[in-house]
Amino acid sequence: MKRLLVAALALVAFASFATGRSAAQPAGHPGAAAATKPAPPAAAAPAGKGMHYVYLIRHGIYDRDDKVDDRVGNGLNALGREQAGYIAERLAATPVKFRSLVSSTLLRAMQTADVMSGPMHMSVARDSLLSECTMTSSRADLMAGSTAQEFAECDAQVDAVWNKYFGATPGADTYDVLVCHGNVIRYLVSRAVGLDTREWARFDIGNCSLTVIQVLPNGGTRLAIYGDVGHIPLGRQTFSGKGGGWGAAK
Repeated sequence: MKRLLVAALALVAFASFATGRSAAQPAGHPGAAAATKPAPPAAAAPAGKGMHYVYLIRHGIYDRDDKVDDRVGNGLNALGREQAGYIAERLAATPVKFRSLVSSTLLRAMQTADVMSGPMHMSVARDSLLSECTMTSSRADLMAGSTAQEFAECDAQVDAVWNKYFGATPGADTYDVLVCHGNVIRYLVSRAVGLDTREWARFDIGNCSLTVIQVLPNGGTRLAIYGDVGHIPLGRQTFSGKGGGWGAAK
């Protein structure tokens, strides 16, 4: 009988050793870790790295007539068409593939985009959201020029522009061109860099200038280029103010 008991105890000890745990060790004992440790979780998919580049082009210069509807009048003058040709040549030589070319529905912007479309070998889409308006400003003189409803409508319009055109594209780098207006571009720049958007009028901007806003994969934004007119000969440059002190104010 004693021999049978000893043999049974020896068998239990051997079985415990074979499973990596002694008979006295509970399942959670450190000695059991190798047998019970769960498999590591699968590695998370890497975050996308695609950048969305939005190229903003202000229309060329025109001769202003306040009595004319901007949708059918106030088209580019000869210098404005010349300026549009310069920005077209610059973008056509840029080593990227543009996804879209969109203009506002005001004549001066449509004509600018039409000039650009030839050298860029792109068709032009139109969007009235990109049309010029005066948004809420910190400047009293600008606030005196429109009604509260007009400011509210413009604020809603440019907010819609932001939501429509400034989304992230983390899957791949993308490039879009918007041909629009000085007020709209200055608002978008203020928003992109986190400024109070009521300060948009503090920026001068040149006709047919190049501004580039980058949208990061996580939706954040930063300003890459603002109001660059290096593609236009010095004597052919015009600005919303006087630029660096030499441009004609238009």
